[in-house]
Formats: sequence, C-alpha cells, structure tokens
Amino acid sequence: MLFSLNPEGHSGDNLEDLASYFRRLSEDHCMLPWSLAFRSVVPLVASGSAVWRAKMACYCYGLATSGVTELADSWARALNAATGRNDLQLHTLVPLKVVVPPTKLLSPIERFCPICYADDERSGRPKYNRLLWAIDCVTACPLHNVQLQAVDKSKHDNENPIWLRRRGRRPSTNTFWLPGISRANGRSLAGDSGKPARDEDIRFARLVADLIDDLHHHPHVFQDVGAPTTFLRYAAEVLFAGNLSHFARHLGVSKGALHEWTWGKTRPSLPRLALIAFCCGCAIADVILGNKVMLLKRPAPARAKRLCIRRRIGGRRPRNELRQEFEQIVASGQASSAREAAELLDVSTKFLRSLSPALNQKVVDAGQERVRRTARELEELKFSEFRKSFDAIVEKQEKPVRRKVQQDVFERTGLTFGYEQVGVFLKRARGLVDVDLRDEVPGAKGASGGSRHRESRPPAD
Repeated sequence: MLFSLNPEGHSGDNLEDLASYFRRLSEDHCMLPWSLAFRSVVPLVASGSAVWRAKMACYCYGLATSGVTELADSWARALNAATGRNDLQLHTLVPLKVVVPPTKLLSPIERFCPICYADDERSGRPKYNRLLWAIDCVTACPLHNVQLQAVDKSKHDNENPIWLRRRGRRPSTNTFWLPGISRANGRSLAGDSGKPARDEDIRFARLVADLIDDLHHHPHVFQDVGAPTTFLRYAAEVLFAGNLSHFARHLGVSKGALHEWTWGKTRPSLPRLALIAFCCGCAIADVILGNKVMLLKRPAPARAKRLCIRRRIGGRRPRNELRQEFEQIVASGQASSAREAAELLDVSTKFLRSLSPALNQKVVDAGQERVRRTARELEELKFSEFRKSFDAIVEKQEKPVRRKVQQDVFERTGLTFGYEQVGVFLKRARGLVDVDLRDEVPGAKGASGGSRHRESRPPAD
C-alpha cells in the first residue's frame, strides 16, 4: 500500500497526467519510478513472469500510461488500489475513448510549456506535466499562448524501445525523470523562453481543453455516442444550404471523408473534430452530441505548403569534369561520406555511384573506418576514466564492484556505461591489476603454484 499523493490541477487546461503523477509519487517514496512500478504497481496490474513485469515497469518513463489504451486503464486502476484513490482514470485519455477514435490521439513525444513550469516554481508547487500536453493535436498552451516545446532527449531514451520489446532492462539510475527537468542534463525547463503560438493553435487547444472538462463533468451525456451525423447535416444545411462539396472545401477535407462522417460509416478523429468545431464556431461537445447551436462560418487554418523535390544541376556538367573533381575530393578528404561528396558535386548519391563506383566505394570505406576509429577512441577514453575510478577504489581497500565504479565515474566526468560494457571493462581492469601485481613480485605465482604442479606431473614417455 502506497501513501496517497494529491494530483495537481483541476480543469482541462491544467490537469496533471498519470505519468507525471507516478513520477512524483516515486520521488515522494524515495524510489526510482522503475523500482516502484516493478514492486508495487505491476503486481496489481496482472501476474506474469519476471521478464514481463520488467517490461511492464518500463512504461513508467513514457506517455503510454496517460494514453487511451488498456495499458493506461490498467495502470490507473492499479494506482487507485495502491493509493486508495478512485479518480486517477480522469488523469488519462481513457475517458476520450468513448467519443473519439484512438488514432492520432496520444503525442509520440513529451512536450511542455515553460511558462507553466515557471508558474509552478513561483507558486511553490511541484512542477508537473499537464494532460493537455499529451494530446497530439494540441500544439499550444491555452493559458499562456505559447507553443509547446519537446523535452530534451538523453541517449537513454533511444534504448527504451529495446527495453520494452526485448529484455525489459531497467534504465540507468542517472536518468533525469522528474517533470520539469531536462532529460539530457537535469536543468530546470522553467527557464526556457516560450515562442508565441498562432491564434488557430491556441483556439484548437482551448477547444480540446473544454472537451476534457465536459467529459469529466457530464460523463453520462457522452455514453453510446457515434459519428456526428446529426451535427454535420445540420451544419451543412445552415451554413452551405445542404451542399456537402462546399462544406468539404471549407473544411479542407475530401468530399468522400465528409460523406462517410455524415452517413455514420466512420468517425472523425479528434483533430478532425476540432477542425469541424473551429470552422463552425462551436464546441467539440456540440459536434459530438449533435447540438443545434448558433454557428459561425470561420475559414480553416492555413496549411503548410507541400515540400518540393530538390532539383540538382551538377549532373548537367561533363562526366569527365565531375570525375576529376570527385578524385580531388577523395584525395583531399573533404567529404567524410558519400552523401557529403554528393552534396559538394550537387548530384545525388545514386548518380555518384554510377559516376565512379571505385571512388564511391573508397569514400564509403573511409567513412566507415572513421566511424570505427571514433568508436574505438571513445571506448578507450571511457575505459581510461573507468580505470582511474577502479584504481582509486582499490587504493581505498574497497571492493571495486560495478555500482561503485560507475557512480564514481559519473560524478567525476558524467560518463555512463552499458551493462555489457561495464562487464568488459571490469574484466580488463582486473586483468591489468593482476599484471601489475606479478610485475611487483616476479616469479611469485610460478614459484608457489605453477612449478609445484609441473613437478607433480608424471613424466611423459
């Protein structure tokens, strides 16, 4: 049983998400999130093997526990049972499951508003992540009218999918995981400056925040709702005299998609519901429930221009001239890869391979060798720092175990190691210590052990 922690926020624009709540809960229990999840939460979710429980515990570092899937619902129920609460489902996107499809709902990355974090620090409350930030179509903060920013990633974040899919290995204890803290260096994100957001993005965020409030305050109204057929027919009749083609052009969607929504064949996603509400001047709840409210025709937000293919003109030059310049680039070492060489010649990598396969392969081999050399230099640098900490612990007449050496290296240099890499470094360091001891006492091992075994060995016939 865990002692209860009150979630922060009380409305749709500042309600705390479940992932942030659990990280703060683990901090109050003086435990890492993975350890608390593995020991206290995952056993309440379901029973399984140790590998399965380890994989399930790794979800505590992402946004999946605040999402719309069964995983988020099971985590909320387990935390309710562990803390004695009954409202943690409201801090996930699970209530949205009854009104919108789960596609395009949860953001793939963790985002934040720096001014919200600054307000948390000024008011003396802990920094926490808002549930609104976890919704993919929300790109602005409706309270401060600034764009949401992505949280800095550390190198441990790239390993998370491997933990979840394969081994379920717990992350390093040096990872910064509290809300409002940079994952890369542990600095406070409240000091970042926010960029002003577009008026359309602010309105979209406000519409979604109001929908969250409506779902929490009147959940019974949204039971058994389907596609917004009633509202779409009403809006088409009032604003466009029943012409669906004009309505689709106004929304910026295809006529086929609008036809399927209007006749209940498919349900629009949350971004499309927000677009319909924005262009019709009403709330998202009105679209879902089919309320016949006063409508206002508002133009759709301007969409970004399509990306055009870059046209390269280097291929128009004579091939002999290009080949000579390619040879000069290879000889001088200006390009570290085939892509860089292609950029210098203003051609594609495919054209570069056809221009001179031998030179292209030479550039590729040189780039691969440079990458391997850089990796070896980095490994030797890390081992030298590892050896310093290893020798320092030995001089203190302490056992140089994995945890102590890793902690000492991190405190001195900030370097971290993988589990297998630490095992290799420990073996190398212990071997070097044995060599040093044999150098100090020459022949000690052979005189005491090796020669005795050789004398007792029977002579060969």
